[in-house]
Formats: sequence, structure tokens, C-alpha cells
Amino acid sequence: MIPPPKGPLLLPIPKACVAFCVLVATAWAGSGEVESIPQIGSHQPILIVEKNVHPQNKMVVYTKLDASGRFMADPAARDRPMLDFYWLMDGTNYKPVNGRIKNEIRKRFTGEWNPGSQAETFTVSVNDLKEVNTDIRDPKLEIHARETGDGTNVVEAQMKLSPSDGNKRIKLSSIYTEGRAFHPAVDSVILHGEEIVNGNLTGRKVTRRYNAVGRTE
Repeated sequence: MIPPPKGPLLLPIPKACVAFCVLVATAWAGSGEVESIPQIGSHQPILIVEKNVHPQNKMVVYTKLDASGRFMADPAARDRPMLDFYWLMDGTNYKPVNGRIKNEIRKRFTGEWNPGSQAETFTVSVNDLKEVNTDIRDPKLEIHARETGDGTNVVEAQMKLSPSDGNKRIKLSSIYTEGRAFHPAVDSVILHGEEIVNGNLTGRKVTRRYNAVGRTE
């Protein structure tokens, strides 16, 4: 797990990065609300990273849209979409993420353009889900930008579940991980969302728990 950015670190930074091994997040996609923080400007939150260790500090995963409602490219690498992170200390106060931790997160949580998407969708590989017991062959989030009936641009995170779940598609509402920061270990990853059928939300809630190897509950 990521150690909290305030107070003494329990682990040296390299181990703290490795401790991020399983994504811990609550989705904030599709709310229709654009956030604005002076340090980064207007942006679209995708996920809020949460954990059972020091849960008061949350990490926001975000992107940005241009005036046409399309995803902006990363200024540092134009061949990939804008995907960045910041802390909300105590759930409210902005703080930048340590650069070394951010570099490690990018290895675990990578964004790629979809071919022919014209910057209206991109995928995020959830590499951490490969480290728990799940038959999701290629765990990815699909990040979509769309315009609502009132002209508001919104961002949604969708995910395709495993064959054992009938390959259901969900609009992701949360991902939560339980584990330990000291002697890093992940016990479980829990997905929460709403089922999508033929492109429409059904109202049926979906919860799936994936345990670490050797755990049964």
C-alpha cells in the first residue's frame, strides 16, 4: 500500500512504490462535474484512490478534455492520453504526489489511446489486478468522454469482467483494496459497479471480490 504523504514513512520510497502493487480506488467517473484546482486547472476526475491503511488520504486519478470534449494528450508524451495524479489530504486538501511514487504508479496504471478513437476514448491497464486471483484475462478500464443532452461533457470508466461473470460490462463505481503497508501485502480487491447492457445502465449493482493467492475470504 502507498504510505501516507504526511507523517513518518513506514517504508523507504522504493518499497512504498512496490506496495502500490494492487490498485486501490473508488471511481468518480461519470459524475458530470468538472473539478478545478489552481495548481492544475480544470480537470475530469476518473478515480479516487482509497486504501484501508491511512484511509483519510486519497489519491485522485484524473484527465483533461479540450474545448471540443476530446481527451488531451499528455504534454510530456504526445502519443499517450493525459493521465495524472494528486493527493487529497484528509479527503479535501490538494497536495502533489511525490515524483518517484508517481513514476512507479505510471508503470502499474498505464493509459493508451484506442486505435481510431479520435481522442474520445482511451484504455487504462489495471496491472495490479493481474496479481490477485481473477480470470479477467486483460484487466483494463475503458475511459469514455461523451456529451450529455444538456451539452455537458462527462467522463466515464467502464470495465469488462471475467468469463466466470459472463463477461459482464459495468460502469465502475469503486475499487477497494485491503492490505498492509508494512511488509507490503494485498489481501483482496473489491470492484463495485452497475451493469451495462447494450450500452445502457440497467440499475443492477455488481460487486466482485478478488482475493490474493492463498486467501479464501
